[in-house]
Amino acid sequence: MALPELRMTSVVRAVFGLVGGFFILIALAVLMAGVRSDQPTQIPVGGNPAVVASPAPSETGLIPTALDPAVSAIQQSDVRSQEFVAAKDLSNVKSTAVGYRVSAGGVKPIELASVIAQQFGVTGQPVKGDNNSYVVSGPASGPEVTVFSDPLVRWHYIDQRLIAGKPLSQDAAKQIAKTLLAPLGVPVASAEWDISADQNRVVVRAWLVLKGLRTELGWTVVVAPDGEVVWADGFAASLVAVPGYPVLGAADALDRALKPGWAFAGPTPWTESGATALLSVPGPVPTVKGRPVLVAGVQQLLVNKAELGLVQFWQPDGSLLILPSYIVNTDDDRKWSLLAVGDAYVTTRNLVPTADAPNPSIIAR
Repeated sequence: MALPELRMTSVVRAVFGLVGGFFILIALAVLMAGVRSDQPTQIPVGGNPAVVASPAPSETGLIPTALDPAVSAIQQSDVRSQEFVAAKDLSNVKSTAVGYRVSAGGVKPIELASVIAQQFGVTGQPVKGDNNSYVVSGPASGPEVTVFSDPLVRWHYIDQRLIAGKPLSQDAAKQIAKTLLAPLGVPVASAEWDISADQNRVVVRAWLVLKGLRTELGWTVVVAPDGEVVWADGFAASLVAVPGYPVLGAADALDRALKPGWAFAGPTPWTESGATALLSVPGPVPTVKGRPVLVAGVQQLLVNKAELGLVQFWQPDGSLLILPSYIVNTDDDRKWSLLAVGDAYVTTRNLVPTADAPNPSIIAR
């Protein structure tokens, strides 16, 4: 009798277990239905199902959008731009003006290598080097002269010795540089000199000046404590005047520069011009239908003065053009450069990977 009683107990327990599980499932179904009834039919973009947007999104705003942080994150920390406007009385008179280009003339790199080597006391004959250059070198690890076959006919001298001692005075180093550079045709009398210290050496730079303006062309001489030159570089090409460039009026030049694709023409900040005031965007951030609006600061600059000058532009072949350009003033006391030559003397090319672009600057003469 004991065994049947045990079987009945197991059956009863199984039945009660099934019934209990059934009621639990019903309770869960009712609970889930209650939860779903409080949710929108679709989850708002970027939202939490338990959080309702305020105000509620419109029907079109409920369209799901995937925002992948790996591709949607932005780096911009400040949103502002500049807008240039010509003053009503800004000059707009057309004219012609002189530009300048570099020219190697009759300078031959192989012959120049011998001349520079003699000036710096390097013995040996010029031999063909890398990148269409000519090299004059003495004993191993000794001084060396290199001249490149490019539009500027660039050259450099190097002495790799490390010389201990106290640096020379700036006046003494400048005089050494003048003595070395003058016989090479460098206009030492009209150059703009820049002298600085580099550990125990003195770095002397002579910048070519054109019509009172310093160009980006120059020569460098580095003098060691014992008065020996351990580095020098420069170029041998000349600047040749190119008269007759048609020049736009200042207002037309500004209008052209502000067209799409003409940003290279300016306005470009003039080095060390004026003092830039700290600017901020005023007012609170507005909202539209409860959503914050992006506030972008725009600085409107009134171009109120223009004088015709010269600005330098590096060419794809490594040469340099110095072209008629306006130096314009804005109402915040800053200066900017603005290309002035007519459209016929400006052309554009689509950029390509460097490996695909031929480099005529290293073609040997």
